Amino acid sequence: MFTQFYGLKFNPFSKEVPFDQLYLSQDLMELTSRLKYLQQVRGMGLVAGEPGCGKTTALRKYVEELNPAHFKPCYFTLSTVTVLEFYKGLALTLGEQPKHKKVSLFHQIQDTITNLYYDRHITPVIVLD
Repeated sequence: MFTQFYGLKFNPFSKEVPFDQLYLSQDLMELTSRLKYLQQVRGMGLVAGEPGCGKTTALRKYVEELNPAHFKPCYFTLSTVTVLEFYKGLALTLGEQPKHKKVSLFHQIQDTITNLYYDRHITPVIVLD
C-alpha cells in the first residue's frame, strides 16, 4: 500500500484523519472562524464547496471541539431523509423517545430544545452534512 511506500503512519486521505494531524490551511481556519461566529450569535449557516475540499472534515472537527458542558451537537450525515425521518433522528439525538405524529414530534423537539437552552444552559448545535 502507498502508506508503506511513502513511510506514512496513516492514510492522509481518509475521513478518519485525527484532528490534531490536520493541516491547518487558511481555508480551514477561515471556516472554523465563521462556524465559531455562528456559534456566538446562535445563527444558521450553509457551507458549500467542491467535492473533496474539506467541508465534512471541517464540520466534524468543529463538532468534536464543542464543549459538551455548553453545547449538544446533533450531527446528521444523511441529507436525503424525509421531514418525519429527520424529526425522529433529531429527537433521538436529543435523547428523546420520538412521538409518532409529526406535529407531536415537532413540539417534543421544541420543548426539548427549550429545556436544554433555558433550564440546563446547553445550546443544541444541529449539523446536516
